[in-house]
Amino acid sequence: MLNCKEISKLVSQSMERPLPLRQRIELWIHLRFCHLCTAFRRDLVFLHNQMQQHTCELSENDEGDLVKLPLHARLRIKQALRSR
Repeated sequence: MLNCKEISKLVSQSMERPLPLRQRIELWIHLRFCHLCTAFRRDLVFLHNQMQQHTCELSENDEGDLVKLPLHARLRIKQALRSR
C-alpha cells in the first residue's frame, strides 16, 4: 500500500493526466481510509478548478487582447525573483 507522500504525488498527477488503472485503484483505496489525503485531494481539486476559472476570466479583456499586469506589479515580481 502506498504512503501519504506517494498518494499526494498521484493526486497531483491525476489533475494533469489520466492515471493507469492500478494507480487509480491504489489511490481510491487509500482515500477511503485516510482523511488527510482526502482533504488534500479536495483542496487540490478546488485550487485547480479556481485556477482554471480565473485563467479563463483573465485571459482576455473586452477587446480580445491579453490582459497584462501593471508595471509596478511586474517590477515587484521581478525583484522578488531576483532576491531568491
